Amino acid sequence: MASSLASAASAGVPDPATVTLALSTRKLPAGSCLDATITVGPDRTGQDVQLQRATREGWRTIARIPLGPGSQALVRTCMHWSDLGTVRLRSRWPRQDADNETGVSAIKDVKVVKARWMRKIDRLVRKRSIGVSVGAGAVGGDPAAHTFLYRRADATRRAPASNEKLLLSMALLDRLGPDARFATKAGVTRWRNGVSGDLWITGAGDPEVGPGKIRSLATRLVDAGLRRVRGRVLGNRGGFARDWWARGWKRSYRDLYIPLPTALTWQGNRAGGRHIRDPERRAAASLHEQLRRMGVRIGGRPGDGRPKRSLDTVAQVGSAPLEDLLRRQNVHSKNFFAEVLGKALGAARAGAPGTIAKGARSIEAFTKGLEVRARAYDSSGLSSANRIAPGGIVRLLLAAEDASWYEPLRTSLPSAGQGTLRGRLRGVGVRAKTGTLSGISALSGWVWLEQEDRWATFSILSRGMSKSTAVAIEDRIVRAISNGARIPD
Repeated sequence: MASSLASAASAGVPDPATVTLALSTRKLPAGSCLDATITVGPDRTGQDVQLQRATREGWRTIARIPLGPGSQALVRTCMHWSDLGTVRLRSRWPRQDADNETGVSAIKDVKVVKARWMRKIDRLVRKRSIGVSVGAGAVGGDPAAHTFLYRRADATRRAPASNEKLLLSMALLDRLGPDARFATKAGVTRWRNGVSGDLWITGAGDPEVGPGKIRSLATRLVDAGLRRVRGRVLGNRGGFARDWWARGWKRSYRDLYIPLPTALTWQGNRAGGRHIRDPERRAAASLHEQLRRMGVRIGGRPGDGRPKRSLDTVAQVGSAPLEDLLRRQNVHSKNFFAEVLGKALGAARAGAPGTIAKGARSIEAFTKGLEVRARAYDSSGLSSANRIAPGGIVRLLLAAEDASWYEPLRTSLPSAGQGTLRGRLRGVGVRAKTGTLSGISALSGWVWLEQEDRWATFSILSRGMSKSTAVAIEDRIVRAISNGARIPD
């Protein structure tokens, strides 16, 4: 053996370079970084050296840096949630001249442990049926660099309750855009010299039609030259089907929580504290009265129905922009808004009539397009049969950060102390959608990281606890994230 080595040396075979790796620490909390110092001998200043990490497929180069003075290089490497456990590192100088063969350092192990804020969440959720997911978008907008900061049972699909409205909001913004408006139109089958036959009002899913909007429509009709209606003012019952049920709804919901979702609405489809079934007739009656006050003669009494012929639009009024409607929907968790807008989404995607089922399928199609599995039966989240995983919601929120409608979505959610977050999370930067069903609670959205000066996404879905217990845990989780989470570059 000795003779063979002597022969190699005498034959001029180069020796391997000497490579050493020194680490600033061997134990590191996830979300932190360590410094690695690499030294190569003989002196190879200006040449490249590599920091490598062991993977199942072999050694992967995670940094390539030039050697500086003294033939040394300093590189910082950061550890994430996905790195928990033991990470094996080595440095390597690949052969770059004829004097030395490739050299590799000794392997150094780094133990990556949970950060304090992660352990706090672990204690809060221990032995409870609760899923938690926390994610961060990439600085600079590279979707491939989105990362999870914490995960606990976040692949288990659960009922999202009113977090379904968050999914609906994303699907609507993606398809229609934040500036979309829903027109309420006045149309006729015959029009000549300011005289019409029947005058029809047709809605398209504006959930806020009321006296003010009808007054504007009447003014525009008069400005367009309307002087007389020979027939009647009628509310169009078309556009949406009159379905008022979804799988997973309790029988009491129609009386307590959700008015009939119609294309032409009237004052939230409520009157005298009850849900009404004739909003189209009531909208027609309002327009009838407004026109009479403006001097328009009308032949018959107001009513509703479905026109047998196509209508020519004489005047119209638009809804508020979609982003404003979504803010009012999400801040106060309005079920009526959600099912009306859900039917409008279903009609936009699959054609008229809009239905609750079409809206739900549109939400599923949106999530599927982003490779997130969801099961939807409504748009409001009243259905206990809806399903999505917390990790899926976080992936959708991360994808939203790369969309043109990200800001309208985030600002549509209540901040601390507002709407359904009234009395909650004071002093925390948060934009989040709540959710409540019997024995089910949810909170998902964005939280401001105090140490990073940027937003992180999160989703918390639970069941089997009282609402007060669930809220207390959710708020403590959000505070732990806000105060402790780090996003290493």
